[in-house]
Amino acid sequence: MTDTQICVTLRGHSVGDMIRDASRATAAGADVVEVRFDNLYVNRIELEPIVTKDANGEEVTRKQAPIMERRPITDIEVESSVQTLKDGIQIPVIFACRSSDEGGHFHGDEDVRLTILKAAIQSEVSWIDLEISIASKARKALVKACGENTSIIASSHLPAASSAEEIIEYVTANSDAGNIIKCCYKGVEHSTSLHIFEAAHSLSEGDIKVALMGNGRGGDWTRIHAPLLKQPLVYTTLDRDYSLVKRGHVNINDLKTAWGILEYE
Repeated sequence: MTDTQICVTLRGHSVGDMIRDASRATAAGADVVEVRFDNLYVNRIELEPIVTKDANGEEVTRKQAPIMERRPITDIEVESSVQTLKDGIQIPVIFACRSSDEGGHFHGDEDVRLTILKAAIQSEVSWIDLEISIASKARKALVKACGENTSIIASSHLPAASSAEEIIEYVTANSDAGNIIKCCYKGVEHSTSLHIFEAAHSLSEGDIKVALMGNGRGGDWTRIHAPLLKQPLVYTTLDRDYSLVKRGHVNINDLKTAWGILEYE
């Protein structure tokens, strides 16, 4: 039986959609869900696929990336939204409000974002995601506010690493930043994904709790083998489409099937 907990990142762009997604995640066997509060600050507009014909006259359908239309920051009533999410989600929550600099959708002032994170901490959310890049003084204040009630995911979203040693050095340097050090490497290919796997394997023998992953080809290797690598937490999705592998993501049901085959659980 694995000790690795499965986290599903919720996809919704409204509080109601997030709560419905959380119910689906719970039914699928998630241990925890990640609320991406920054998703509330954009409307997702789906575009019709582009249909063309190839050299043989056969129709080729190509999906278009959705448009993320910004909403005014003042549209979201933070405290009531946090409370509604707390009341509507029955399993532990990782609360994140990702800035655009870290690949998220929050486009307001940093002081406003920090106020949102503080509101989540005050609600005694199970976990809070505090980026390592947050200004030192502000981050220390948020960490102090967590006390013993809220555990901390110390996250970073970084360019693909050039070696496993680079990853290990970064994790070690920030080992006291949170209960779990989460590093997600962007734009990885098979070779750079191997660096992530090697680093996770090396760190598995130490005391630092890490969740290492990549966005791109091979980025799902550490997710699939998280129990082998002794990672305490693995991020998954409810999405089901052929692009997941290219994105380095994995569907929760597919992950559990893989773990059964590999006898991880």
